[in-house]
Amino acid sequence: MSYLPPASSVVPPAPTAPDIGPAMYESSPDCVKVLDNGGNLLSMNRNGRCAMEIDDFSPLVGLPWASLWPAEMAATVLTALAAARSGGSGRFEAFCATAKGTPKWWEVIVAPILGADGRTERILAISRDVSGARQAGEALQHSAERLELATEAADLGLWTWDPVSDQVTWDNQRTYDILGVAPSAQPVNAARFAADFLHPDDVERFGQAVAASVAGDVRFQFEGRMRDKNGALRWIELYGRPQDSDAQPRTTLVGTIADITARKLAEDKLRDADRRKDEFLAMLAHELRNPLAPIGAAAELLKLGKFDEARVRKTSEIISRQVSHMTHLVNDLLDVSRVTGGVVKLDTAPLDLRDIVADAVEQSGPLIRGRGHKLCIHLPPDAGTVLGDAKRLVQIVGNLLNNAAKYTPDGGKIDLRIAIDDERVTLSVADNGIGMEHQLACRVFDLFSQAEHTSDRTAGGLGLGLALVKSLVEMHGGSVSCASGGTGAGSTFSVSLPRLRDGREAPLAVHAPERLAGQARTLDILVVDDNVDAAAMLAMLLEASGHRMTVEHSARDALARIETARFDVCLLDIGLPEMDGNALAARLRSHPHTRNALLVAITGYGQESDRQRSQAAGFDQHMVKPVDTGRLMDVLAEVA
Repeated sequence: MSYLPPASSVVPPAPTAPDIGPAMYESSPDCVKVLDNGGNLLSMNRNGRCAMEIDDFSPLVGLPWASLWPAEMAATVLTALAAARSGGSGRFEAFCATAKGTPKWWEVIVAPILGADGRTERILAISRDVSGARQAGEALQHSAERLELATEAADLGLWTWDPVSDQVTWDNQRTYDILGVAPSAQPVNAARFAADFLHPDDVERFGQAVAASVAGDVRFQFEGRMRDKNGALRWIELYGRPQDSDAQPRTTLVGTIADITARKLAEDKLRDADRRKDEFLAMLAHELRNPLAPIGAAAELLKLGKFDEARVRKTSEIISRQVSHMTHLVNDLLDVSRVTGGVVKLDTAPLDLRDIVADAVEQSGPLIRGRGHKLCIHLPPDAGTVLGDAKRLVQIVGNLLNNAAKYTPDGGKIDLRIAIDDERVTLSVADNGIGMEHQLACRVFDLFSQAEHTSDRTAGGLGLGLALVKSLVEMHGGSVSCASGGTGAGSTFSVSLPRLRDGREAPLAVHAPERLAGQARTLDILVVDDNVDAAAMLAMLLEASGHRMTVEHSARDALARIETARFDVCLLDIGLPEMDGNALAARLRSHPHTRNALLVAITGYGQESDRQRSQAAGFDQHMVKPVDTGRLMDVLAEVA
């Protein structure tokens, strides 16, 4: 409202109509104005001037009342004045700032003041300050909008239960969606809700929760099952709290409903995974203790000494066999970690799956022959060419053959078959072994699923092989499946891979040229390992092969040693104290006495990232403990 600056003058007495007494005029809490018949200001009561923050009203006398409103309200004000002139009344609500600029909303009534002849003599305008009520309404609306936004974001339904009328009402669309009812559905009472929607086994708990909340003035909480409109079982969660009603304090329950089916399924899966993980770790401990027992017994036996050569050889074979078994377990664990973590990269080339089968059968042959199984191989005359990593494909087929051999009683039968169509090459391995139930067949490729097998299946290992098969097959763009007729009915594992159809032939196997025989020389070898026993045994083994050995147990001692000695080969542990093996390798590579020496990492760290770090440090070879002695001997023979 645009008011003139206040002037210091005496406010004239307010003119009054015959039906407006001075006391009523001045005592009204509203802003009361008397206008002439043309709509010009004549007077304003004291409370009005205070509400409008007018210090001096005299400059406003005679001004058109409509001119004091914002321009967009002028038409509304003039319409109300016209109604009053004709003997009627006008009403509107509008915004208008005070003389000092305070923003306010007003509810306005305009009415005629009639003269003795019944004609409009003057006009009465009463304005009530409704700013507080309007702000409260806006705040309430804003709160409602925020509540609606929050419930939409949280995917929550809203409901109200009135115990007086015993009616449950649904307060938003999401509630109808969760319950699967139309918005036109009639309200129900609490008992009808429980009977119509809840699982029978949960009805009693629901009633107890409602009664406890109302009687004890506590929050209502219920989690239970319901059948949706398609008959599927779902989980819902209800929250509520007592709220005052007009009739009685804190008897009405208002609350939310949520569909928590996905959360319940996820919780079940997590519990199942946690249980299978615990069982797997227990089985892992069992599998590792098995080879440790004969190794420990063999070590105690060797300490007694004075054995003939045959007994020493037999004891050594037992130790070697059990270490190989433990190494296989550890390698499986690392392989699963690398493959599922996406670390493994495939070295792909066109390959004939028949050649892959030949290599896999060669690897699995000892186990199959040892169990007395009959292996039947059915290969097509045409090449089943796939694009793949030869090493990993052999691993896939070998794991399937090993799995069949382990879980088929001695003297059983194993069929390996390759089938080719236009798009796919399918390899299947079928056995007449112990088989499995349908539930196990559905998740036999899952990590840790072995923990659910019976004890006769766990004797074969940890079950990591099949999880590895699934991951590797999927990396090749293929799929894997398992079928079994049940316990005792055998199992069939199938691998399907995309067929390579671009006309390329699978490359012939390239064999490494045989090493030229020659006079091997004695090597000077430095072993650095803080594990005293491991260093001593490795030195004894290589010394028995004719090499001169020096053993140190720290990087500092090794650096001191190379100042006075030269070495052809340095075998270094990575996990050394003070300075690790990678840092030591870098120092050895820059020293004149070991600049050209062969540096071999002998370590328990076998991840691809570990190999990259050792290569960057200057190592020529990276071997994982327990060391493959045959490979180490080959490397030393090349140097010699």
